[in-house]
Amino acid sequence: MTNQIDDIRDKTDIVDLINSLGVNLRKTGRSFVGFCPFHPNTRTPAFTVYPDTQSFYCFGCHASGTAFDFVMRKQGLDFRGALEQLAARAGVRLEPKSDTEQQASALRTRLLEITTLAAKVFNHLLVATPKGALAREYVERRQISAATVEAFQLGYSSDEWSQLFSYLTEKKGFAPEEIEAAGLAIRHESGHYYDRFRGRLIFPIRNAKGEVVGFGGRALGDGQPKYLNTPETLLYKKGELLYGLDLARDAIRADDRTVVVEGYIDVISAHQHGFRNVVAPLGTALTKAHATLLKRLSHNVFLALDADAAGQRATLKGLHALRETSGAEGYVVPTAQGILRLESDVALRIIRMPEGRDPDDVIRADPEHWRRLVSDALPVMEFYLGAYTAGLDLSQPEAQRAALDRLLPLLQELDGAQQRVYISRIEHVVGIRAELIIDLLRGGAAAARGAGPGRNRPWAERREPNHASPTLRQIPASTPDLPPPPDDDAPHPAEDGTGAEAEAETEDRIPLPPIGDESYLLGLALRHPAVDAAIEALLEAGLAKYPTMRELFGGGLEDLLSQASYQALWQQLRAVPIEQRPAHTEAMEAWIAQLDVSLCAVARHVIAKSKRPDELRYRREAEDCARKLRIEQVSQHLVRLRWRIRSTDDEQEKLMLELLTTRVSEYLGFLVMPRPISTFPDLRNTLGVK
Repeated sequence: MTNQIDDIRDKTDIVDLINSLGVNLRKTGRSFVGFCPFHPNTRTPAFTVYPDTQSFYCFGCHASGTAFDFVMRKQGLDFRGALEQLAARAGVRLEPKSDTEQQASALRTRLLEITTLAAKVFNHLLVATPKGALAREYVERRQISAATVEAFQLGYSSDEWSQLFSYLTEKKGFAPEEIEAAGLAIRHESGHYYDRFRGRLIFPIRNAKGEVVGFGGRALGDGQPKYLNTPETLLYKKGELLYGLDLARDAIRADDRTVVVEGYIDVISAHQHGFRNVVAPLGTALTKAHATLLKRLSHNVFLALDADAAGQRATLKGLHALRETSGAEGYVVPTAQGILRLESDVALRIIRMPEGRDPDDVIRADPEHWRRLVSDALPVMEFYLGAYTAGLDLSQPEAQRAALDRLLPLLQELDGAQQRVYISRIEHVVGIRAELIIDLLRGGAAAARGAGPGRNRPWAERREPNHASPTLRQIPASTPDLPPPPDDDAPHPAEDGTGAEAEAETEDRIPLPPIGDESYLLGLALRHPAVDAAIEALLEAGLAKYPTMRELFGGGLEDLLSQASYQALWQQLRAVPIEQRPAHTEAMEAWIAQLDVSLCAVARHVIAKSKRPDELRYRREAEDCARKLRIEQVSQHLVRLRWRIRSTDDEQEKLMLELLTTRVSEYLGFLVMPRPISTFPDLRNTLGVK
């Protein structure tokens, strides 16, 4: 199969492919540019195609990849679907499937015939028979138009016990076992079969390609359960499907936004009123498979959730499900700055619904109100702040500590600037002074050492005074799982004396990251304004050759820094124009002094621990350090990819991971190759070497 993939790739011209799929490209030098099909891009072309590497990259939304990636994203296909489409285009015949695969494929085709036919039967019963009168009344009451009924192929299931089953067996020749396997019939212990859906409004459920794979049924009377879905079948995997996605795909791409609601009617109402980028999970929280689907279509995901507590709990469940795909698995990382950091930078926001109203209610009553709710969606951290403090009596110490225990791990995920914003927000909402939140966030170092003026005061004295509570000493002593502070007991003499005394004062109360390549590189950047440009030039050399790696690893100094405090410090320095950056010890000390106290300590820390190389060597040392950090990043990513390949049983996912592993390995090989010495770029000319 790997050889076939290589053959397909070799026979596919990515420029011709992308042009044929609706993107008008024009040649500029050795590359081609056009307007990106994956995000609103109509003014300046941001989408670039590189024929030499057969890859694409968008400088606006950062979408990137190969021909396979483009087809998957543009057509909403999985890897196998893209493989089959490109194979047909390239004239490559895929290896025949095994007997087991052929049997499964034949059964899938047969089940699709059954579900497709059943959807037509249900739709006919709704729109054209007296039996569907009750269902039509419900549809009219919900103000669903005839055009919408047809678009979603809504239907009605007769309340007779086996009408559909009899039709499919006697008139169409399907076997009872096939109808049961499609989820449409139930076998009684007596051996007789009867229809699963009876007397219900039917919602056909289609996959991203528009194939009917299952059904949802709503009771029209007092029948229970109120909603009934197809059970898990070969076709129907509820954790991998989103209702309405087949109709929403184009709108999602055009708007660069997916709105996720909770019910069938919410989706239908939204589409009918022109909000066609709306989908819904099928009675489940968002799953890893949903995250993959969403990632292919849009960088922005909005969750519309009920205002009541149950709805909030469902939301948190969905967010935690997304959290499970983070880290080594490399899909989704919820951060408290309102972003799910998928590899393609998907942003997540929460739409708060009015009390007692769902999207259908709001949209039918006032479509503009719905538009405002979407515009006012909250970042994830703001949502958590409200959800984790709702119902707590924050005048009580136990409640305050409970809120902090929940929120502190989220604060750790923030970058420095956002961290300061939300420390202030938590101080205001929860009623605990910022200094105490910082102490806990930094691992409780001040409490452990007992150093610093006022640091031994009880919690009660450090609370916000307008929250009158007499006994914060009563707060349980347990602390969240935070990393221990580094050992700062050893002396740290500064080589040039910059800020040595100030550092000694602050290190006792603000634990500092350990010294290593990151801190040394940041110290060089603080001392030498040109270092960041040198690092970006170094990284760009590899990214120009392997553009798809930009999305994975980034192209600036900030992408080499894993410590939040280092990232925050670098953001502060980079905000200063390069010609205005401090160039000597006194100017640097003055700049450091105006920083936030925690960043002051970090800045003095990295400067004191980094030596001052001579002017001819600092660039080389910065490049060596940056290359070492990037090699470490890429190597760790390869380890995670290989672990995922070993742990997955999904052949399609395995193929996709193997392709990505190959690309990342090639990039790593480029990084470890010996590089020319940049300190003397013209040495060959000087020596007369040709």
